[in-house]
Amino acid sequence: MLVAALLWIAIQADVAAPELAVCRGWSITAVGAASIQPLFTYADYDTGFKLVGGVRFKHPIGSRAAIAVTGRTGATRVDDWRPIFEGAATLDGLPASLELRAGVRHDDRLAREGRLSDFRDPTGRLFAEASIWPLRRGAFRGGATVEAERALPGTGRLPGGIAGAAAVRFSWPVG
Repeated sequence: MLVAALLWIAIQADVAAPELAVCRGWSITAVGAASIQPLFTYADYDTGFKLVGGVRFKHPIGSRAAIAVTGRTGATRVDDWRPIFEGAATLDGLPASLELRAGVRHDDRLAREGRLSDFRDPTGRLFAEASIWPLRRGAFRGGATVEAERALPGTGRLPGGIAGAAAVRFSWPVG
């Protein structure tokens, strides 16, 4: 049995507009992100680019943690640019700078021509991600992330995958 190990590296830059209070402790803000990260393409992962923007609704839980619901749209690029749409719930500010995200996304990477033409994914994907950011200084965050994704239940059985990466993130504004 042949086993291969691969260390992925993810680099992400986040930007957020100032938060605007909505009601009952909730705030809204425009967000954007650009990243180089592992992206799932059947039957493996490839390093790709991801550019997204959207809106985040956030509510503090205690003095240091918060829950957020985010809707984003943009594009990913592995062999060519493809649209992406995603909605996610995030819990961050936990001990050890732990961040948990789960949601639904539709990205067109699995609906390409050529080697992926037999693996179209029009129904979208479920994903769950856990990140830990023990290294923090100003806008810089260093740590690791693990993400699992699979096709939404439908008529055909489509592949899923799990990726882990050493990660760095730059966030503006700093907070």
